[in-house]
Amino acid sequence: MLKMFSVSNYRAFRDPITIDFTKVRDYKFNDACIQSNLISKAILYGKNAVGKSNLGYALMDIRSMLLPNHSKIMGDSLGYLNAYSEESAAAFTYHFKINNREIRYYYEKRSATEIQFEELHIDNQQLFMFNFASGEGDFTNLLQYEELKHLNLDHWDNETSVTRYIITNAKLQELSILKDFNNFVSGMAFMETRSSGVAFEGPRIADKGLTRTIIEEDLVDDFTTFLNHAGINISLKKDVKPDGEKTLYFDFARPLEFVKNMSSGTRVLTALYAILRKLDEVSFLYIDEFDANLHFELAEYVLNLLIQKRNCQIFLTTHNTDLMSNKIMRPDCYFVLSFNGIVSVADATTRELREGHNLEKLYQSGEFDRTVSE
Repeated sequence: MLKMFSVSNYRAFRDPITIDFTKVRDYKFNDACIQSNLISKAILYGKNAVGKSNLGYALMDIRSMLLPNHSKIMGDSLGYLNAYSEESAAAFTYHFKINNREIRYYYEKRSATEIQFEELHIDNQQLFMFNFASGEGDFTNLLQYEELKHLNLDHWDNETSVTRYIITNAKLQELSILKDFNNFVSGMAFMETRSSGVAFEGPRIADKGLTRTIIEEDLVDDFTTFLNHAGINISLKKDVKPDGEKTLYFDFARPLEFVKNMSSGTRVLTALYAILRKLDEVSFLYIDEFDANLHFELAEYVLNLLIQKRNCQIFLTTHNTDLMSNKIMRPDCYFVLSFNGIVSVADATTRELREGHNLEKLYQSGEFDRTVSE
């Protein structure tokens, strides 16, 4: 699981901003949000333009370091470095706990594709460090492993990360933790709703498109039941278009093609259905405004479904304060993002929050406006 993440000089984040999943309180309710003494399910609030989407982009940046064929949720043409900063690179720090091993991964990038510096620690011991700008590094500890001695680390292309090179070119046994690390990163996923539809990066959840996968895997009835439970009282059927292609239709007296006629809320639910089916293959899921276009009751329904998924760490953003309730989660799992940083509502007040407190009213009254630096 991800223990902590910090980023600086990236898009909206000039100064370091840190999200810490180790700050677990001793609450005795809603334990499904906690796993292995880490926050496993969390919701992030914040005003417009404070960087909720950017935080998701930043968290997913590690995929570009380790995965050769990662998809891109943000075009390279968009600004990468913070526009107000004169620093030459953005800095990323990830702390993971994987199979009871500790991994700290730090790197700096001048752009979405240009690496400046990389460093990897396992169980508090540096495995290597390399400065791509100067071409200098320290591979002393790395080359102590017999399985890595064949690697050519004298000449570097200054494009591929050292970690990716090791994972790709070594038969890892003693350092099999690196394969587990790579698998976790491969399972990290991001979803957001855009005007053009739903954007997704992560493990493949539908090989041939969402509706075609639903048809070919005979999931029409299951998908219809999901929508019905979510309050969308419709019936669906598969049929053949005039061009011979199978597609999904609303089963009305005069059938309507599902994709062309579904509402924006149903579009979000369709993507969520696909993700929920494959959530066992996702290690970490960030959904930006997960309840966009959803009624507040439907948002709570979806949230409860996500909370039940034990083996996936889930981080959501929303503006829906109805969801800030101890009946659903707990104060150490609700976070507030401001231009000063990220803080859980449990740490944003001197008040000792209990199960009976109305978190929504406290938030709306400004109780959690404390800055991280205070």
